[in-house]
Amino acid sequence: MSAYECYQHYNALKLHFTKPNYDYFKYNHKTRTSASSFDTRKDKLYFMKVAKHSEPVKYMLANLLENPKLWIKDIAYSPNAEKVYTDWLKRQQSLTYLFKQDLSKLKDNFDSNFKSEDNSHPYVLKLYLQQQISLETLVMLVDLVKCQKYWSKKHEYDPIVEEVLIKIMKYRPFLHYDREATKKIVLDYFSDKGYTK
Repeated sequence: MSAYECYQHYNALKLHFTKPNYDYFKYNHKTRTSASSFDTRKDKLYFMKVAKHSEPVKYMLANLLENPKLWIKDIAYSPNAEKVYTDWLKRQQSLTYLFKQDLSKLKDNFDSNFKSEDNSHPYVLKLYLQQQISLETLVMLVDLVKCQKYWSKKHEYDPIVEEVLIKIMKYRPFLHYDREATKKIVLDYFSDKGYTK
């Protein structure tokens, strides 16, 4: 990957996670950038360094997912950036295992994990906010249950819920998992708990 291509991906990923109307996939990671404007940038060196990473796009994705406001210098030279990427990669490689582990933290009554009682945050959201379950598990569960509209309506003026829902929506296209197999895992797990859907 060239430094300019890295710059294009960085801009596109940053816009994807910070602008509601920009979609990294829809616009094929293209933004209003030009090679000539890139050549005049003083931070070109950072893009050259990130471009040499074994997986520059995934490396930037992992870091911008954690903090969408990160400057390229923080991604290129922060010792924490490689750890963030490594942790993200481990989660991708053990997605099913992690998901099964996280299911054990949910309440036995499946539906009650997603309901908002007395305007409090749904239990599954609380688990995520307390870092008890991964973002990947939350995204997969919300994708399976389709509770976004319900949460949005119930917590219309709650900036925390709004922020998490946007993050879920923006991260979902990057998360590759077998939806049917995951649905079966959920059904099997909760039917063992005496819950039937």
